[in-house]
Amino acid sequence: MEEDTAGTRTLLGDQRKGVVALAIPIGVALFFQQLNSIVDSLWVAGLGGSAMSALGIVYPIYTILIGIGNGLGIGVGAAIARNIGQRNHADANRSAAQGVVITAVVSLILTPALLLTAEQTMVLMGAGDTVADCLAYAHPIYLMMFFIILSGVMSGMLRGEGAAKRSMVIQVVGAVVNMVLNPILIYGLDMGVAGSAWATVIAFMVSCAIASFWYLRGKGLYISIHRSDYRPDARICRGIMSVGGPEALELSIMYLFNIFLNYMVIECGGTDMVGLYSTGWRIANFILIIAQAMGGAMVAVCAAEYGMKRFDMIRDAFRYSVRTSVIWTVGLSAVLALGAGVLSSVFTVSDDLAYLHDDMTLMLYFFALFLPVMSLVYTGSALMQSIDKATGGMLNSLARNIILSLTFVVATLTFGTLTSLWWGMAFSEILGGVMMGVHAMIVLRRTEAREGGRSADPVS
Repeated sequence: MEEDTAGTRTLLGDQRKGVVALAIPIGVALFFQQLNSIVDSLWVAGLGGSAMSALGIVYPIYTILIGIGNGLGIGVGAAIARNIGQRNHADANRSAAQGVVITAVVSLILTPALLLTAEQTMVLMGAGDTVADCLAYAHPIYLMMFFIILSGVMSGMLRGEGAAKRSMVIQVVGAVVNMVLNPILIYGLDMGVAGSAWATVIAFMVSCAIASFWYLRGKGLYISIHRSDYRPDARICRGIMSVGGPEALELSIMYLFNIFLNYMVIECGGTDMVGLYSTGWRIANFILIIAQAMGGAMVAVCAAEYGMKRFDMIRDAFRYSVRTSVIWTVGLSAVLALGAGVLSSVFTVSDDLAYLHDDMTLMLYFFALFLPVMSLVYTGSALMQSIDKATGGMLNSLARNIILSLTFVVATLTFGTLTSLWWGMAFSEILGGVMMGVHAMIVLRRTEAREGGRSADPVS
């Protein structure tokens, strides 16, 4: 363990260079994660419509667990970064340990709850005659959710101390393990859709094992966890949950609403379409990698700056991140629009999905329309997380998802077509992106006016 590491120097140095230095490895990790998600869908698509439907129906719950892990990871990372900015090494160590404790508590509560209600939940989510496939996919994920959540927390710990390259390594290795295991378990061992789920949880376990080894070894990292750090500490937990709680709730709200939105998709396009709808969002997340990476980098960099009360640096980092995110997302969305037909052909290769080719193509066109503006959601939310105002981002996401749900209901009851849903989705996400970006700037100005800060040298 070192008092001053390359990671801490990145956090405390030039804000733009810090954002870029952290965003690149975060972006690489996200690339492999999203590639893995799409490859997942490709392998499962070969099993037919029922398996794809199971993937689409269980996907919102799976992403809620991912959201809890990522949300807690952001809370832990922000707490670590703030303490680095304040030169408080002891509390940084305790923040990491308390993040692991919170993960264990959350998992102990959710695991039995989800397992005991699994079948009823699938029925309520519109599984119909695909319940068996849904349960085959859901059970491994529920059983091993501790590792799913812990992986997000450990990634946040590493990013919080500026070790984004190490965070990238555990996520990339996990994604590669998943991609390798998918065909082996699904087809080689004839496990079907359950094989996809087991490949996923094994990959998370590998990621956690690598990060645990690094921390146990204790070389080259700022954080050094001792047994005493695991003792319950209400003050440290409050610091983590002030950001991690709202952020986990924000991400969970986004994915929880997807369960309701799936109903509308099933109503307008049938159970086969819901699998392609979830695949469309996986592709969309691929396009939003730059925005997500910039947001992830902002949380650590701006949280450290917030610890030093350098609001001018926070503002500059935010503007730089927004501009970079929007420009890249515009370019990637154009590529998506040009390749929409080809992508649809790949995911509707099964005979019982071929009839949905044109519907999926049109859906991807609408994604290309609104994703550049939606990129503001990630940078705006990240800004509020970094200055300990994550509740604002959570409330903004709640409002955006309520608007989206209302437009889906109106579209379903009035027109009852997939095209009407896509128009509602585009309107809601464009409005939501603008809302988050404006809200973030207002919160920053109010926080700066209330707390004050020093002026840094201008950055060109």
